[in-house]
Parts: sequence; structure tokens; C-alpha cells
Amino acid sequence: MSLNVEELKHLRRGSFYIHSLRAKNTFLRAQSLVRLVLWRLLWLVVVLVTISVTIASALLSIRLEKRLSVLCVDVHKVTKPRVPCNGGFAVFSGLVTGTLLALLTGCVRAEVGEAVLLSLAIAFCTGLTDDLVDLKSRWKILLGVLPALPTLLLQVYTPRPWIPFAGFVRISRLYPLLLLAAFTVYQNGANMIDTHNGVLPVFTLSLHAFALVVKILTGSGIGEESTLLLLTFTAALLAYTPFNAYPARIFNGNTGAFVIGATVPLMLALNRLEFYYVLASAPMYVNGFYYLASVKGFLQKESVKRPTYVDEKGCIHASRDPLAPITLVRLVTRSSNTGFSEKELVIVLYTLSVLSSALASAIVLLLGYPS
Repeated sequence: MSLNVEELKHLRRGSFYIHSLRAKNTFLRAQSLVRLVLWRLLWLVVVLVTISVTIASALLSIRLEKRLSVLCVDVHKVTKPRVPCNGGFAVFSGLVTGTLLALLTGCVRAEVGEAVLLSLAIAFCTGLTDDLVDLKSRWKILLGVLPALPTLLLQVYTPRPWIPFAGFVRISRLYPLLLLAAFTVYQNGANMIDTHNGVLPVFTLSLHAFALVVKILTGSGIGEESTLLLLTFTAALLAYTPFNAYPARIFNGNTGAFVIGATVPLMLALNRLEFYYVLASAPMYVNGFYYLASVKGFLQKESVKRPTYVDEKGCIHASRDPLAPITLVRLVTRSSNTGFSEKELVIVLYTLSVLSSALASAIVLLLGYPS
């Protein structure tokens, strides 16, 4: 059956339309792919700049503190070397630079970037004040809630944490109170667990690194601003940790402890990984619980007896004084009659941190954290 001229024209127009539509779809897919590649390259730039600034700031801090004789004795070594006291500026510089760059390039929303920057700045000021005037314990607890305020006031949190077997549970009125508590608990907990070379940064790095693993394996929020911030924070801690790890070239100081501690509640709230972070933080909770239970309250560390002692060979032993506080380190050193060298002890503590985070991430994945 032959087609007339009008039908042929109609078929040709339809064929042309189909080809045009296919070409348009191909172009849009290519355009989307290019945007994705450029977006990932921008992420890479943010991460690389964060790492570079953190390393440069750490080296600068070490040099300046040595020149100005801002040095502290490393009491767990036989030779009692004097080490630069405060690595907080290095960590803070890296975290702020990464967040600011992500904000300026449009990778994160203005309110999210501002909340993170303000929280870090408040934590830095609190820690620095503690380094300068040695705050009383009750002031540390009260001031520890302040970094939560930008997150709450700018409303960059979702009051629906994920709980196993229950899913995302709405607790709109309770969540702000829990977040206030989380900030002061993690900042002061970080200060308490920062007892030996590298323990705090390794602990926090493990938390963030395995949180990133959970996000990647579940595909949850890949490409979102919260994931970029988590990646940036992980990169900053990865760059800083070698400077504080055994043998430490610089201590964290209270400034570093408060800044590093503040990163945890920030990331758990923004990434909605509350259950994972609480589970992975078991070493910090064990340390804090036994310490507070044994000293029966919040006391200045100067008024509390040391939980361990170093013998003439440099081995660290659990204190035999019944009035000495019980800490995670004291519990570990009790397991050996001959004591631990500092290197052996920190390896055990590093391993505990990594295993705790790895186990928590595995549990969260097995319990079905949603993608």
C-alpha cells in the first residue's frame, strides 16, 4: 500500500522529532555528567586545600611555639622532652578553611556553612580560654553547650534521628536538648580522653572515617553538603594526626580538644548518623563514666591523683593508689604486670578506637540504615 505525499511528510517530521529528542537527551546526559565531574573536582580542591592548610598551620605552630618557648613536658617519657603545647590552631585553621571554601564555592548552603563556622569558632574560643586561665569544671560544662547554638538557631538539623527497628523517629522538642548535651559531652569527653600521644585525633578520625564508609556503602546523601563537610573534616584530622601521634611533635591543648570534640556533634547532626556516633564513641563513654564514678563528681584534674605512673624504664603502670581515678588507660594497664611502654599503650588505644568505629559501622549497616 503506497503512502500519499502528506503522510510521507508527516512520517519525516515524526522521525526528525524523534532524532531531535534523542539528541537533546544525549546532550542533557553529557551536560549532567560534565557538571558531576566538575562538582567532584571542586570537592577534591576543597579537600586538598584543607589538607595543605592543616599541615602548613601545624608546622607553623610548632615553629612559633618553640621560638616563643610555649612548651609542655611530655610526662610519659623517661627523658621528659618539652613539646609545643597547642595544636588547636592547626586543626581549627584546616577545618575553617575547608568549610569556608565549600561555602564560597556554593558546595554548602549559607546557613549550614555559617552554623559550622560559628560552632568551630566558639569551641576554639572556649578551649583557648581554658588554656589561658584554666577554667573550672562547671564552666567547661556550661560553655560546652555554646557551640550548639548556631546549629539550633539556624535550624540546620533534622529532629528525626534514625533508631534501629523504629526508623526515623520525630522528637522535635527533645532533639535540641539532646544536641546541647551532645556538644558539651563530646567537647569535655574529648578533653578527658586526650591523655597520650595521638589518642584523641585517632579516636575522632576513626569516628568520621567510618561514618563516611556508612554514607558511601548505603549511598545515603552522596553528593550532599553534609557528606562534603564530613569528608573535609576527615581530611583535616588525617592531615593533623601525624603531628600529634606517638611520638608527638605537638600537643592538642584544650583548644585542640574542644575544637576536635565539637566536630562530632556537628557531623552526627548534619549527617543524621546519631546512632552510629553514639555507638562508636564507646571508649570515650567508658573513660568518662569510670572517671566520674571514681572521683565522685567534676573535679579539677590538678586536684585528682594520677591514674598511672611511669617507672625508671619508661613503662607505664596502673596506679596502686585506691584514691586514683579509674580511666580507660588505667583499665588497660591493669591487664599487664610488667606495664606497657608508651608506644605499646598508644597502639592498644588506637586499636580500640578503630575497632569501636568499625564495629559500630558494621552494626549500623547490618541493622539496615536506610539509603
